[in-house]
Amino acid sequence: MPDSVYEKNISALRERFEKIADYMEKPESDIMMIEEEQFIIPYVTDVAGKAVLAVQKGDKTYRLDSLYDNEALMDLWFSGLKDNWDLDSKLFMYGLGNGMFVRKFLQRARDDCKVIVHEPSYKIFKTALENFDLCDIFADNRVGFIFWPIFIGDYIKSVYEILFGYTDVSSFAGSFYLNYPQLFPEDVKAYVEGINRVKAFAAANQEVNDNFGAYFCKNAFSNMSLLEESYDFEKLAELVPDDITAIVVAAGPSLDKNIKELAKAKGKSIIISTDTALKPLSLAGIVPDLTAILDGKKDARYLSQEDSRSVPIVCTPRGGTEFLHLHKGMKFFINDYCDHLNEVMRSVGHELKKLDSGGSVANGCFAIARFFGCRRIILVGQDLAYTGDKTHSSVTVRGAKKTEVDELEHVVMDVDINGDPIRSSAEFLLYKEWFESRINASKDLEVIDATEGGIKIEGTTIMPLRHAIEEYCTKEFDFSTVVKCAQPLLDDEAKEEYRKAIRKIPGQFKELRGIIRATLADYSSMRRLVQRNDYHSSRMRKLNENTKKQTKRVENSPVIEYVHLQLQDKSTELLNRINKLEQDEKQDLLTAFDLGEQYLHDMDTAISEIEPYMDIIRHDFWEGADDAADK
Repeated sequence: MPDSVYEKNISALRERFEKIADYMEKPESDIMMIEEEQFIIPYVTDVAGKAVLAVQKGDKTYRLDSLYDNEALMDLWFSGLKDNWDLDSKLFMYGLGNGMFVRKFLQRARDDCKVIVHEPSYKIFKTALENFDLCDIFADNRVGFIFWPIFIGDYIKSVYEILFGYTDVSSFAGSFYLNYPQLFPEDVKAYVEGINRVKAFAAANQEVNDNFGAYFCKNAFSNMSLLEESYDFEKLAELVPDDITAIVVAAGPSLDKNIKELAKAKGKSIIISTDTALKPLSLAGIVPDLTAILDGKKDARYLSQEDSRSVPIVCTPRGGTEFLHLHKGMKFFINDYCDHLNEVMRSVGHELKKLDSGGSVANGCFAIARFFGCRRIILVGQDLAYTGDKTHSSVTVRGAKKTEVDELEHVVMDVDINGDPIRSSAEFLLYKEWFESRINASKDLEVIDATEGGIKIEGTTIMPLRHAIEEYCTKEFDFSTVVKCAQPLLDDEAKEEYRKAIRKIPGQFKELRGIIRATLADYSSMRRLVQRNDYHSSRMRKLNENTKKQTKRVENSPVIEYVHLQLQDKSTELLNRINKLEQDEKQDLLTAFDLGEQYLHDMDTAISEIEPYMDIIRHDFWEGADDAADK
């Protein structure tokens, strides 16, 4: 086909996927390709007047199209996806090819369903752009497009945060374009693993909200005043030399073996302690240089030792508020999915740094060391296993209680540092895999496992802590002199803007409640119309459009995050039902109304539960404020 087809395609692509269009216009010398792509040669051949996309790989030819009529093939493919497509279901499609599978999906699936295409091959995509009209696909809002080079290194995060939600865990489908798995077997394997990880992340995040949501909500409001007086974490990182060894201390059972050795590393490393390890360190006479808290339920018992309360801490707005208010040292806040507060901080010019915490506070401490630029990290107390059938160091809050084998949670078997069997848990294995993936991805990083027990973490060098300190903690370094130079996160002007933004919150909840109740009234009106069999009327269409707009306003409210957190497992129950359709149209509408009304009623109740926290805001942010009208 002439160049005009390519130009039309690029123009259509740019309308919705500008970064991808710009990338395709780069010189080929600047293009990144997956390793398997170097072995393929895509081309288009004419078969009985039909353009057929094909790929040569070695001595084999793979057709990416049927030689003749595609309709029967496409119908068979679509029927094999699922018996039914439910509301807002998604298809994740590996490979765009000439667009025939995506086009069939758009023709046959419900209008509210979406297809997310992952295209791994620059060469095939470029050939398709040059030879096949794909404008209708790029223009369709039901199509999402992930082009590998644009998302390299960030694919999981992109899919999880942008495209994949909890409701997709049970309702999505996956498919592969014709012959793509034969062309890119290793990349297909990585893609499937990535999608499975995204599913696990979505389910785990929902479970965290179920278990911790109300705590996160309360903590955020209680910690807003602490955030105002905190220090700049990113500026602190700039002050830390990158040739200093970091020691990450967790509170696994093996910590009891070698904790006293850590005294020799003080002043010759950065000792970063998990919150749970603070007490055993203090009782051993060791004050770490830095600590961290991510847990929303962490309470004041973990700061029972006086000297622990002044250790500088990295924390999130969702962290346990009793713990953080008892803590008297310098605080460095980071963003851990605290979207509202991060948006407030962004509005005053100080976006909070987001770290890849991996799910555990020990993972988070490791991420802190990496953010500081440390190229050598020593792990201590990082058992990730039930060493001696214990969960924690004996002097911790949890370790003080004897745990019987039948009381251990989600037990799985793995191997320890000596290659012998050891009890671990599904949760511990996730943290272990996180460590391994970060170690594998960081070629400049050396990790020494000086736990002297626990599970084997691939990629680490196993060594007794005493030897690790003697070999790697040789340079004098006083972290306290560095932290004294830390800068406040907000200057006086930014503080005042921050306070103004926080004082708006009670009014934003009041506005949100008004929208929710107006939407409930519209649902009641629609229900009456359906019960009178008048649901194809202009009045019904108008009410339906209005509820869609109002629902969008609800979900775009600045404070909706707190409502979602407060809902806890109520939202999970609804989300598991919300995209399932009835066979009868009338009953389908009534069921949708039931679910929509229940969700809005639950939101209204959640706001009532949140209202007492507005007294915290009034106490912390209105005292002495001139603009009392915001009350």
